[in-house]
Amino acid sequence: MKRKHIILIHVIFWSVILVTTALRIIPGMGEYSAGFIASDILIFAISNVSIFYLCYFYITKEHLAKRKTAGLIFMGLAFTVLYSIPVTFIYIYFLYDIVFTLIPRKIVLNSGRFYFRVLEANFMYAMSGSLLKLALLWYENIMERKEAEKQLLQGELALLRSQINPRFLSNTLNNIKSLIGKQPDKAVYSIENLSEIMSYMLYETSADKVPIDDEIKYIGNYLNLQRVRFRQGQVNFEVTGVTSGVEVPPLLFMPFLENAFRASVITTNPGSIEITLEVNGGELTFGITDHVKDIGNIAAEDKPFSSETIKHFLDLQFGNNYSLETNFRDNRYSVKLTAQLQQGSPIGLAP
Repeated sequence: MKRKHIILIHVIFWSVILVTTALRIIPGMGEYSAGFIASDILIFAISNVSIFYLCYFYITKEHLAKRKTAGLIFMGLAFTVLYSIPVTFIYIYFLYDIVFTLIPRKIVLNSGRFYFRVLEANFMYAMSGSLLKLALLWYENIMERKEAEKQLLQGELALLRSQINPRFLSNTLNNIKSLIGKQPDKAVYSIENLSEIMSYMLYETSADKVPIDDEIKYIGNYLNLQRVRFRQGQVNFEVTGVTSGVEVPPLLFMPFLENAFRASVITTNPGSIEITLEVNGGELTFGITDHVKDIGNIAAEDKPFSSETIKHFLDLQFGNNYSLETNFRDNRYSVKLTAQLQQGSPIGLAP
């Protein structure tokens, strides 16, 4: 928590104490002199503020451990009991010195009465200081844990994304190599697409979210590279809905694309691979349907990304705010991802 916020909490606490103290002493202002009331308030203020901050600054993160809680409580009680003794003596000495002129038994009784009054107030402020510090430490601990989880999440996402680049680059370079001798024009066109893709991967994908229009352009370049081994009309990509202002995690669709093209069987029929992307209000739908020879073509060992890897990737990105459906029928394998567009989530509307 920021320092200014901590200071604000203290100011609010002592402001409330000041108001309640004023309300408590107003009824007795006619019974006692102003000097007596001022001295009473001063002694209690010094005592209460001192024990509050002694407890507040004594407690550290180490005291959050369960094994130290009992010891902390015992030390706090013992300190408060002992601390209240000299405060009581000072209070009696300056305001009720007549007590010292009484017989010993009455001195003890009257001193005990004043002592428990002081002890009660000190205990309340010692407990308040301790609880406030523990609450702030607990909050700080929660924030540090969340930050650590965030760093771990970013590390896992970076690792998953890094698995895409070398595999994709290797496959693409092999395709370009095969085109250089037979179709040099297509090879040059593929190099241009690859240049745009690598530029996007290197400079645009470090952020948590990117505009979905950039991802769409990235998909287009990727498909242009893949179309060199397909006939015209065999790879189709359709985008519907309003995409302006929508942001998604970078390289979100790449695992599905790579798996589809790895498992797909080139046929003479149009529409070997159908890709759709739709943004409808608060929902994003991405689907791929490709032609495969048989279910063996989509076995885990034939796919760059396993189902477990993709699911883990989506869990890290969306939590429970997505659904993933797969279907295999008549040699057509389809994957459909549906994710909710929510503010503050990994996928959402740009501010």
